[in-house]
Amino acid sequence: MAHRTRKKLTKKEIERDPIGEKLEATALFIQTHYREVFGGLAILLLVLLVVQYMGGKRNAASEQAMAGFITASQIYDQAMTAAATNQAQQAFQALDAAYNLSMQTWNENPQNDWARKSAVLAAKIDIIRGNYDGALSTLSTVLAANPDKSIRVPALLHMGIVLENRGSEQDLVNAISAYRELLEIAEGNAAVEAEALFGISRAYFAQQKYTESDEALSSALALSSDTTAFEIFQITRLAEVGN
Repeated sequence: MAHRTRKKLTKKEIERDPIGEKLEATALFIQTHYREVFGGLAILLLVLLVVQYMGGKRNAASEQAMAGFITASQIYDQAMTAAATNQAQQAFQALDAAYNLSMQTWNENPQNDWARKSAVLAAKIDIIRGNYDGALSTLSTVLAANPDKSIRVPALLHMGIVLENRGSEQDLVNAISAYRELLEIAEGNAAVEAEALFGISRAYFAQQKYTESDEALSSALALSSDTTAFEIFQITRLAEVGN
């Protein structure tokens, strides 16, 4: 069988550079379509800058909300210390400052979790000051946003408390509902379950459902090793009703 003679490469073919040819073709394309190419690059660069800016802005907003909540919490603690030492004026001033900072933090970034914690703190201060309608409005808005558990738990607890304090027949029904929801999401957290059961006991007592109140109190005491002044008071008044 005859062998095929291989065609001899010319000098021009030997010197051919495929990579160089592609670069030349790319350069020619850019020269021909430079407006489209550089316009596309400019848009891409702009998008990257906007994404970077928005990410930085979100981080800054989150850090600001965290700082606002922590500072408001510290001022609130100072108010409680002043109240415990009978410094009424200082306590009221500190409460006002903590409330204003909490609300400002929440209003500036209502979707941020730290800001929502600030809202719960503001509602807590409203409860202390007897502004139950304001507390209910704030807590309802926070809960309507379906926050995570770390926010939902204290929000439900304070919702139950403010409804108890306002004290209408429907308020007491709603308070028990809030405490029962709290029990459902407690997931074995004995301290939270105990707080919810103590709340249920108080609400049932206010409804004059003494048997249910006693059962809830007994369940709470089985979970809580500490007996505070309220638990002693509740045990005493249930005993008096029973006698």
